[in-house]
Amino acid sequence: MLRQPPLTPLIHSEKLGVHWGLDNLWFKNETTGLSGSFKDRGAVVAVREAFQQGYTTIVTASSGNAGAAIAAHAARAGLNAIILVDPTVASGKLRQIHAYGAEVRMIEGLFDQPSEQFIVLLKQIAKTEQAYLAFFWEPVNPVILEGFELIAEEIVQQLGQSPDVVLIPTGGGDHLVAQGRAYLRLWRHGWTHHVPQLVAVQPENACPLVDAVAHHLNDVPFRPNPQTIASGLRVAFSGRHALELIQQSEGTTPHYHMAVTASEDAIAETTKRLAETEGLWIEPSGVAALAAIPDLLSQQLIDPKACIVAPLTGAGWKDAPP
Repeated sequence: MLRQPPLTPLIHSEKLGVHWGLDNLWFKNETTGLSGSFKDRGAVVAVREAFQQGYTTIVTASSGNAGAAIAAHAARAGLNAIILVDPTVASGKLRQIHAYGAEVRMIEGLFDQPSEQFIVLLKQIAKTEQAYLAFFWEPVNPVILEGFELIAEEIVQQLGQSPDVVLIPTGGGDHLVAQGRAYLRLWRHGWTHHVPQLVAVQPENACPLVDAVAHHLNDVPFRPNPQTIASGLRVAFSGRHALELIQQSEGTTPHYHMAVTASEDAIAETTKRLAETEGLWIEPSGVAALAAIPDLLSQQLIDPKACIVAPLTGAGWKDAPP
């Protein structure tokens, strides 16, 4: 289990939890890293791997945060960075990537294509550029998940136990899976008494994982043309590894992992309320999981007395809502 000091703070909710009738709501503030998002965790691992394998260039595709994280950490390591983005990338994140000196390549419809086709494109570009492929998704680069597992380990260290519920904003599914694996490992080794119930939250118009869970599918369907103010969660596909985690739910009995949606209005309102009541300015993607709380409570899917942790995954200055 983790021994060094936690990298990011765990903050007890002073007002928002009370507003929702929650006794024990916590925020894991992942905005305090080098580039201002939880993707810094994975970028550290990716840049380390690229450097150790002798690469001088690293490439990734990103809706913004992963690209900024790779660009920042590559700059520190003296590596060249190539960041593939869609023209819809949030302007704040694009400026950030440019500021770190990375090469930016715009590709229309980059993420709005089936995952198999997308992976072929990434591998072709990496081969042509002789670059380390650092796309943040386990089917492409599984080692990057090591960085995200630290989030769960730190939460246990900071609370002194596993929380009851962890709300995770979910796109491709790596953050969800990494936390799930970390909690499972801690439980199996006897360091915690239980595995938390993980709740994957996706925007209502960009929810391929939720669709797969709701229809009891064996794979996650491609859902074209996703639309949401949460740009980091604007995904047309999620990973099968995320679906399997939710379906298996090992160690969580009597509860089970869930995948639910949050409405655009709820995401926008929660972004505003979090800033005005807790002083935490978080981008919509980082607030999406919190935005699902009122519906989860009204449907009695979570206990208001439970210890609930919500990772806040990206700073508000990256992608301010309209």
